[in-house]
Amino acid sequence: MGRLQRLYPVLAGVAMIMAVVVINGRPSVFTDTDDYFVEGRTFAYTIGYALHLKTPPPPPTDPDDIADAKQAAADLRMSHTEIGARSPYYGLFLYATQRIGTIWLTTLLQTVVGAWLVFMLWRTALPGAPRWSAYAMQAAVAFGSTLPFFTSFMMPDVFAGYTAVSGILLLVYWERLKTGERWMLALLLGLSMTFHTSHVLDTAALAVASAGLLWLFRANRRQAAMALATVGLAIVAASAASAIYKEAVFLKTGDELRRPPFMAMRMLADGPGRRYLRWACDHGETYVLCQFRKLPLDDSQDLLWSDDRTKGIFNVSTIENRLKMEREENRFIIHAFLFDPVGQIWASIYNWADQLTMVSLDDPLRNPHYFLTNEYWSTTNLPWLINHADNCGRDHTGCASRLSIDGSFWLHSILFVAAVLLVVIRLFRSDMVHGFKTRDFPWAAERTRLLTLLILLMFVVVVNAFVCGALSGAFARYQARITWLATAAATISMLSLLPMLSKVTMPAWLSRLWTLPVVQLAARRIDPAFLRFGLVGAAGFVVDFGVLNLMTEWVGLTPIEGRLVSFPVAVMATWLLNRSFTFRHHASHHTPLRQALVYAGVQLFGGVANFAVYTLVLKLAPALDHMLVVPLAFGAAAGLCLNFLGSKHFAFKVGAKRADAGLADILPHDAPELTAQRAD
Repeated sequence: MGRLQRLYPVLAGVAMIMAVVVINGRPSVFTDTDDYFVEGRTFAYTIGYALHLKTPPPPPTDPDDIADAKQAAADLRMSHTEIGARSPYYGLFLYATQRIGTIWLTTLLQTVVGAWLVFMLWRTALPGAPRWSAYAMQAAVAFGSTLPFFTSFMMPDVFAGYTAVSGILLLVYWERLKTGERWMLALLLGLSMTFHTSHVLDTAALAVASAGLLWLFRANRRQAAMALATVGLAIVAASAASAIYKEAVFLKTGDELRRPPFMAMRMLADGPGRRYLRWACDHGETYVLCQFRKLPLDDSQDLLWSDDRTKGIFNVSTIENRLKMEREENRFIIHAFLFDPVGQIWASIYNWADQLTMVSLDDPLRNPHYFLTNEYWSTTNLPWLINHADNCGRDHTGCASRLSIDGSFWLHSILFVAAVLLVVIRLFRSDMVHGFKTRDFPWAAERTRLLTLLILLMFVVVVNAFVCGALSGAFARYQARITWLATAAATISMLSLLPMLSKVTMPAWLSRLWTLPVVQLAARRIDPAFLRFGLVGAAGFVVDFGVLNLMTEWVGLTPIEGRLVSFPVAVMATWLLNRSFTFRHHASHHTPLRQALVYAGVQLFGGVANFAVYTLVLKLAPALDHMLVVPLAFGAAAGLCLNFLGSKHFAFKVGAKRADAGLADILPHDAPELTAQRAD
């Protein structure tokens, strides 16, 4: 039971992230999702054939089937020129989870990993923090970052952040991790790096930066060496796993798995590569790109994927030309850089800065209507993935995201800027300033660990912008996938101030204001526990609303039937939060199981009023069937007071009366100065 209780914040984090996914709509796909799915299916079939779990189909005999098989083989060979950029390991994960439980299962598993990593950050970075702060951190990341939109995105992007957090936990908090946790983090780190090459580059840069900080702050050499060795081995293992798969494909088919010439196209679009190409082709160079030198060559995406022969290069080329481009890429890159190094460096810096400012969502919010109706994409696996997750209606317009791309621009830009400001504010607090002035940052001090953590979290955000923007191309999705780390850093920054707040004394003017009769009268009338209970109620409302939407929109229950499911789930969530937050100081007469049963009974009485008002509002205003948040709010308000009284005096009944501590009730330690003044 104790071990299970330690996982409650993880379960709460999963519930909150999934609530955002449900409220926003449903899991989303992208064009490349089809490539990953096909690669994963091929991988799964190969394993099945090798283990005799699946029987290969017999050779075709019908002329039409033979022609189809030849075309499929030609398509497969053509795909080998680009599929090297698509991870078979993420493809296998996507294929397996989709086959078992649709992309909802994929979303759930990606969410569980994210919630666990957020919990691990809280546990290691904030030792001794009050239990309720773990739920606060989960809520901040779930409701104040881009993470939920990437856990529900059928692409490996979310694992960029998971790679970073896994590496940082191993490097900064090695001795605070249990052996099993180290193994899990190392495994997650290695697996995540097999999902995309950019994750390997991010991790390599993180390891170098961490080594410098560990040396600067004089960390324990043995622990630092073990942490760095673990991360290094994970990088080697991930690289080896990718190489082994490519070698296996070569042995089976005779084709090398290759990746499109991303860097060459990037340099062409930047300008220096374009100028070099035209100069080189006029002076005798025989690049295969020379036949395209008269095109505009100003958009890397068009150069790679456009079917328009007046814009595109790679996608309209024959397999022979594709292979030549890929083999010539390194030579072209080197010579193009040497042709105009200043121009290319400046262009790369501009792309880096451009990528760094892209913190909002785009591709995860795209309307799947396009994939369901487009002449080409409607023939791929994408309609299968979309329709098995939800029915978008006869006109395919019922699966649009509730959050628009423009809405995300404002929402997530503001959230990111606020997160960065909170981190900066934390770095200018007295303990950090004192350390900077005295150059006193011993590794054993909490402020040193916190400083290292914040530096590395923000460092990964900056490095990721370079890896994606300068080396590939600036696209919002590439940066938004990792900006939730800034939210996590900001939350840890603020929660780390709680011990300081417990020692804060009330200013003189506030003391005089506090002693005013009208203020004292109001203070005696307000129970601080009621305020906390209200906050928990708000969290329960979100859970209730998310589950209700899931039951009505996807399971097909009526609003009344859906409430019979969502209400018990919300009760369980609020019990966990009230136990660890609202009444955390109370020494209950009840065991956890008995307390939960009593709490459920109390909630049942409040639920009668809640449900009655909810039903009454629906009966009086049937049009609200499509705006369930309104009757839900009325019902929640009706049961709030009754639930609080029952919870305080029955479910969480204390053995000995505890004096009301006012502000100290919401802090991790007692605040004697404030308590004394409150008693006066």
